[in-house]
Amino acid sequence: MFNQGLSLDQAPPISVPFRFFLSAPLFGVLISLVFFFSPFDEISNQYSHLAIGVIHLFTLGILSMIIFGAMQQMMPVLAGAILKKPRLFANIVHPSLVLGTLSMSFSFIFEIKILLHIGVLFLTISFLTFFSLSIKLLFKVEFLTSTVKAMRLFSLAGFITLILGLYLAIAHISSNIGEQHYVFVNMHILFALFGFALLIIMGVSFQVIPMFYVALDFPKFVQNKIPLILFFLLLLSSLIFYFKVDFLVLKILFVSLIMTFSFYALKSLNHRRRPVFDVTLWYWKFSLSALGLSMIIWLFNIFESNYILAIVFAFGFLYSLLQGMAYKIIPFLSWFHLNSKGYFKLPTIREFIEERYIKLHFFFHILSLVFFVAAYFVNSFIYMASFLFLVSNIIFFINILTAIRKYSKIANTDPMDLSSFK
Repeated sequence: MFNQGLSLDQAPPISVPFRFFLSAPLFGVLISLVFFFSPFDEISNQYSHLAIGVIHLFTLGILSMIIFGAMQQMMPVLAGAILKKPRLFANIVHPSLVLGTLSMSFSFIFEIKILLHIGVLFLTISFLTFFSLSIKLLFKVEFLTSTVKAMRLFSLAGFITLILGLYLAIAHISSNIGEQHYVFVNMHILFALFGFALLIIMGVSFQVIPMFYVALDFPKFVQNKIPLILFFLLLLSSLIFYFKVDFLVLKILFVSLIMTFSFYALKSLNHRRRPVFDVTLWYWKFSLSALGLSMIIWLFNIFESNYILAIVFAFGFLYSLLQGMAYKIIPFLSWFHLNSKGYFKLPTIREFIEERYIKLHFFFHILSLVFFVAAYFVNSFIYMASFLFLVSNIIFFINILTAIRKYSKIANTDPMDLSSFK
């Protein structure tokens, strides 16, 4: 499945991706607290400063955090794009992403403008470091799989998202909100969600689903054409927004492409060659179903507010999938690194995180989404939604920490000493 093969020489130290994965649920905890202590009318209004702050706690603190962590592992292993100094790279990207996310989000939530200056500085360092090196490495790769091609498009879309975000941030800093401001807002949102997030999810799915789940390969058209067409539509949408042309036709094309990907991903998962029970499938299948539902909501403008669309797409699709992916990647990396170091007797991949706790996490995550959606109709449900989301993220954090501790306990022993396993 891996064009370059699985090699510890190519993979970065395990501490590199782990620090990103462990940070993400902590931002989920922050999001739950903001939801709990904020007026629903304000936090459900996408243009309020409070909502902008929460959106960036998610897109930067959770979405970008997990993607950046995973990419530092997947670029060398899936694409053969090797980071020469992975620890230095992570030591720049991770703390600047954490500080930048907190500063920028809190600048909107608490309306403290100086924090926006700090946030922009650190986020620019983080994203510019990540994408400048990613683009350089990925465009040097000679053996082009569908995953590598999607990674290239993801890196370009991410860089464009950064530029648009900088423009918008500077507009807020200078209090110069021009007539075209919301044109750039819409472009920023589309490139962030359909470019930065969706393109990498597509690209990784093309290899991860067949490999981890012994599932069917995606059709060649889906692998090779849909990411490219999606990226082209993103570029075209910029012109559509700028010149204020009707967006409906483009919206239909976006929805058609994304629904096609969702259909074939679910088909692949439902027709596995080895249909063994795996709790992470719950996350993947729910996520892909939420993606389809969100596209229907978006296409037909079913609700007057975009609140439910945001919940279904962000928490239902993106976060569910990222959690499911983390529950596959973290145990696999733990086992893989230990095995490569010469440890003979190891827990199985599925023993690094107990299945019952992954199920418990899934239950609280889904229940929180139910109450988040219900809060649109009965606002007081937001308190229960916030509490359940808080518990969900605490469980997620503990589950990740458990796997890391199991890894560390074994890694601190002599590979030839089997006494700890008696």
